[in-house]
Amino acid sequence: MARLYLIRHAQSENNVIWDGSDDHPDRQPDPEITELGHHQAQALAAHLAHPRAEPRQHPFADNEQAHFGLTHVYCSLMTRSILTGEYIAQACGLKLEALSDIFEKHGIYDVDANGNLQGLPGPGREYFEQRFDNLELPDELNDDGWWNRPVEDELSFLQRMQKVVADARQRLSDSDDCIAMVAHGDFIDQFVNELMGVVRHQPNYDNHWVANWTFHNTSISRIDFVAGSSNVVYTNRIDHLPNDLVTW
Repeated sequence: MARLYLIRHAQSENNVIWDGSDDHPDRQPDPEITELGHHQAQALAAHLAHPRAEPRQHPFADNEQAHFGLTHVYCSLMTRSILTGEYIAQACGLKLEALSDIFEKHGIYDVDANGNLQGLPGPGREYFEQRFDNLELPDELNDDGWWNRPVEDELSFLQRMQKVVADARQRLSDSDDCIAMVAHGDFIDQFVNELMGVVRHQPNYDNHWVANWTFHNTSISRIDFVAGSSNVVYTNRIDHLPNDLVTW
């Protein structure tokens, strides 16, 4: 049996100023996490490493484990995901591996004076090697910038998510891996949609949340893969956060 924990990154600088649109003058294409976000990530990492923090084992498991038992920690190539993942990997004694296809919808972009989204290159391999020397990078990453293409449109996003979920099914359907994947709100929303065959209910995506499912910063959502099934055990758990660290 395999477990996948989808974890939203810690609070970013853009989360603080987000008002439902992308044209805030202080918006950053690839934001850092805030001081509060660092505290969230520390609390998350301690929770994931605690030997008694995950008593919700599969009902057919033949043991009495009560820990997360992570075997892999993955992040996107976006700064807020890497910074969050570093805390988890260090606390759990694991390496942090970046995946090129688990980034947030649209990729790296800025907004021009007319409100149009413009794709940006994003950092290249040398930048990541100098700043995050313990991060394992995808082989295909070069110095041209990891994004370096137009903004990802809706159809491309949905097609990417179909592939990501298909790859996850293939890997985890006959595996004992226990994975923490530090990703992003839109990504996790569509991952659950695609995995469970849930329609993107359009009134939700036309509204403020732009999602079927909502996720706090550093929230944990668990999916079990066993005997050909995919079971969502829970979503958006923030047991590890005191009230003063809970943010969107």
